[in-house]
Amino acid sequence: MSAELTLSLPWVATSETTLDGLVVRQGRTDMLSYEDGIVLGVHVIDPNSYASAAALVEAVRSAGRPGRVVLVAGAVPVAWRSRLRDAEVSFVDVSGIAEIAWPRLAISARHFGKPVKRRRGPLPFQKGHGLVVQELLAVSADGAQPPIGELARGAGVSLTTASRAVAQLAEHGLVAKHREGRSVSVEVVDRVGAATRLAERTAWPGDETVSAFLWGRTVFDVVARISDGAARGGLELAVTGRAGAAFYGMLGTSSPTEVRCWVCHPGSLSEVAERLGLEPATAESSNVVLSTDRWRLGTHRRQEARFDDLTAVVAHPLRVWCDLHDEQRGSEYAAQLWGGLLHGR
Repeated sequence: MSAELTLSLPWVATSETTLDGLVVRQGRTDMLSYEDGIVLGVHVIDPNSYASAAALVEAVRSAGRPGRVVLVAGAVPVAWRSRLRDAEVSFVDVSGIAEIAWPRLAISARHFGKPVKRRRGPLPFQKGHGLVVQELLAVSADGAQPPIGELARGAGVSLTTASRAVAQLAEHGLVAKHREGRSVSVEVVDRVGAATRLAERTAWPGDETVSAFLWGRTVFDVVARISDGAARGGLELAVTGRAGAAFYGMLGTSSPTEVRCWVCHPGSLSEVAERLGLEPATAESSNVVLSTDRWRLGTHRRQEARFDDLTAVVAHPLRVWCDLHDEQRGSEYAAQLWGGLLHGR
């Protein structure tokens, strides 16, 4: 036991409930007690008193004080929950959902107030996890339910890593597992939810970026020249963002102004830029941005795509969709691309 949480909420079970080492019980005083003797007050906020998730998050932040933690408790709107999770706001819902992020506590459960088995924390989407989720969404676009072993091979990770990632997805209600003999297949239950989580956790850019300039008649010509240079130089590179979306036929009234490229290379990005013939440039004067891809998320399942008479090596459509979030009019292009993804592009 690491801590005890006492709440004066009528819908909390009167018998003790254990959630990942946190013992929860009903009582007269809202308080959190750690096993080393530290006791914190719990300030409970009713979500029904607020008109939006943003207002609720602001209220939680304002209520924070030394010596106490803040808990949103009640009927938490489903549409607000992802916003609360992103803001690391702890909440419990009358339906049984619990997400708690307090000092020394990180709990995600779907049966708050009832005896439950040990639950894993939120999916971290680190190296192997992100690859497994990306692979799953790519191969299941046509409704397929791939075995976990197939996902592991496609993502280039161990069976243990793939199994752990799928188990955590299932814990969040995003997939369902189906066993047939010794084989376990995976059905995507909430494609939007899984893809959104992937985009939030692994989207552009990576750990390091380099801005540069390459002359071209158009931005699409620049894309083709970079792709050709990478192929001749043996560089693992994939174009993403709006320029990548254009090569998949997603066009609007304005051209992208920048070429974004994922680069998987053991050396420095500056070395890659030099090998591609790019000129060093400031962010304001550049038309190309390279980003490290140490987890191979950007270059995984890259493919050739054509725009008019130009050919480029472009990130998988799912990865391009993930990377559009901060592009100019990115939501518009992402919406177009999503239609293609649903039809198995």
